[in-house]
Amino acid sequence: MNIALDVMGGDYGPGVAVEGAVLAARKFGARITLIGRQEIIESSLAQHDTTGLDLPIVPAPDVVEMADKPTAAIRAKPNSSMVIASKLVSSGEAQAFVTAGNTGAAMAAGILNIGRIKGILRPALLTPFPTRKGACVVLDVGANVDVRPEHLQQFAIMGAIFSRHVMSVPDPKVCLLSNGEEPGKGNQLVIAAYPLLQNTPGINFQGNAESEAVVSGDVDVLVSDGFSGNIFLKTAEAAGAGLQAIMFEELTGSLMGKLGALLAKGALRRVRSRIDDSEYGGAALLGLAGVEIVAHGKSTANAIQSALRFAKLGIESNLVDEIKAGIDRIEITETLHQAPADIDTAAQPAK
Repeated sequence: MNIALDVMGGDYGPGVAVEGAVLAARKFGARITLIGRQEIIESSLAQHDTTGLDLPIVPAPDVVEMADKPTAAIRAKPNSSMVIASKLVSSGEAQAFVTAGNTGAAMAAGILNIGRIKGILRPALLTPFPTRKGACVVLDVGANVDVRPEHLQQFAIMGAIFSRHVMSVPDPKVCLLSNGEEPGKGNQLVIAAYPLLQNTPGINFQGNAESEAVVSGDVDVLVSDGFSGNIFLKTAEAAGAGLQAIMFEELTGSLMGKLGALLAKGALRRVRSRIDDSEYGGAALLGLAGVEIVAHGKSTANAIQSALRFAKLGIESNLVDEIKAGIDRIEITETLHQAPADIDTAAQPAK
């Protein structure tokens, strides 16, 4: 197993990515190839004990910046860490590609260099969302702003396979994000997609779901277009962060509050752990002929370690082959030679 890590991506610099790779290599025993500027990687590695760890370096002099136009940057910077990392997967030298860099560029690198699975109309970004009962996987969260019903059908298949094989949910409940639970609710896209999902083999379709059902943990796979899914994710994360801020202000605003916080310290720590999305490390771009994980731009070393663990699980579960088999069971109704989604204008996942 070999996981290609774009060391130059992320807001906190290469040192954090290298630290995350060291943690992951030590904990999981995986080979992690570090791609980026060699002198920076070597300097960062020198700050850690790497005895016995498999951390080869592949030099890449160029960097795709966060402000770069995604598709243009991938084509104009063939020697960038992101392009070289994705090409290691396309050549078979690596089985997964992880980056915390420019999300749109990461999607472009995956689509242009790794390529889509045969039959996949649109790759989709999936991310686990913490719930009261564990986690629900949500897709699409930003790769495709405008979609058709058959795209949602494929998202449902990929999400169910991911939930079953990576999240270890035996028979995941699949729902469409809508403004009401009843059949017939929703916009024209949701209404048209509903019967398609009802008749899709291999998924446990449970109908429409409102946001409350997701948070309560009654849904395992939430299917949406990238526009609505992105808004749902960002709104939920902002609400969670705002609630934490309010709790902190109230618990530290008075002596009694501080005493209460001290007594509840253990419970508060467990609450934070349950809602901490860094355990998953980022979003998986499903539908490619290789595993790709797009980590949060603000990833810490622990989040990079989690993203690498996520990639490892994708490889070990034969995720790509399982998706191939799932897509083969349905009739493809749209031409496969259409242009990919407009990556430069795709919604960006929450960071």
